[in-house]
Amino acid sequence: MKFKINKTEFLEALSTTQGVVEKKNVMPILANILIETHTNKSLIKLSATDLEVAVHVYAPALVEEEGSITVSAKSLHDIIREAASEEIQISSGDNDRVQISANQSEYKVLGLPAKEFPSLPEIKGDFTKISSSDLLEIFDRVGFAMSTDETRYHLNGVLIEKSGDETAFVATDGHRLAFTKRSLQIKNMQQDKVILPRKGVNELKKLMHSEKGFELCVSDRHIFAKTEKQTLYIRLIDGNFPDYNRVIPQGNPLQIDLPREELVGALKRVSLLANDRSKGVAFYFCNNSLSVSSSNPELGEAREDIDLDYKGQTLNIGFNAKYFLDVLSAMNDEKITVAFKDELSPCLITSQKDPEFKSVIMPMRM
Repeated sequence: MKFKINKTEFLEALSTTQGVVEKKNVMPILANILIETHTNKSLIKLSATDLEVAVHVYAPALVEEEGSITVSAKSLHDIIREAASEEIQISSGDNDRVQISANQSEYKVLGLPAKEFPSLPEIKGDFTKISSSDLLEIFDRVGFAMSTDETRYHLNGVLIEKSGDETAFVATDGHRLAFTKRSLQIKNMQQDKVILPRKGVNELKKLMHSEKGFELCVSDRHIFAKTEKQTLYIRLIDGNFPDYNRVIPQGNPLQIDLPREELVGALKRVSLLANDRSKGVAFYFCNNSLSVSSSNPELGEAREDIDLDYKGQTLNIGFNAKYFLDVLSAMNDEKITVAFKDELSPCLITSQKDPEFKSVIMPMRM
């Protein structure tokens, strides 16, 4: 294998692979990227995988000899980033060493045979053209509620569900839930419900930030996303997502409009003295006002009042401040609506600009 490539274009392609490469070193080959060249193409192909998410990235190059080899993703990225020349020359022989030349610098990096690199799934199904801005907005609406608890793997992602002529997107960690629905048709989904893993969501968001549009395909076990420069492979979570319709409260009688930005500021200030672990704050609704307060025996107390148009019953409810801040950050309304049944029941948060968005937060004992 032998090729010459522009540093900037090579570094851009290598940077795309960095988020996919396995960091825990469970298998040495997963810390490597696969480099492939063909003499009849003016492109090189870089591949990375952690067996859950994989990516192919293409970069223009002057290919002199075809071949393939794997090399440490981190080492190669660091070397190219620090290279003093805009022209990089890469070659490899039969000894599984990769030689990198840039101006007066030369490196010889140990690699592993390409045959050891895991094979990637075959793409089956039809692709649908998707607007990056549309799907990015959806993931920003619900992604904050994905679980990070590895023991509850079926919650470590976003549910995508066909719902008539629309598609629903849902995430929950058991303490909070986020839901939205869009008239987004994905062709020939082989299942009505699929769960896209958290890492897959994050890699898709990176792709969407760099590309205005892409094509999406959903098979029985994978989601594929492709652009001219790359193809992303994401293995779906094999598990049963809970029935979110049973979690979303229906007909909560106590509905209160709150100024979003003012509430964000109050929560940030009051939570400075909240317990570091629980981030518990108390919401006290009474006579046209909301008092947000926190109390910590080791630090002290904090309280801030917000004027409201509220004349309902007195409510005193505890919440995790971070959960509220996360959902408020995912919205851009001037005012949001919170709805309660009583002091022990889940709080429903809805958007006045986006009627299809709903978020649920479970109360906590203070």
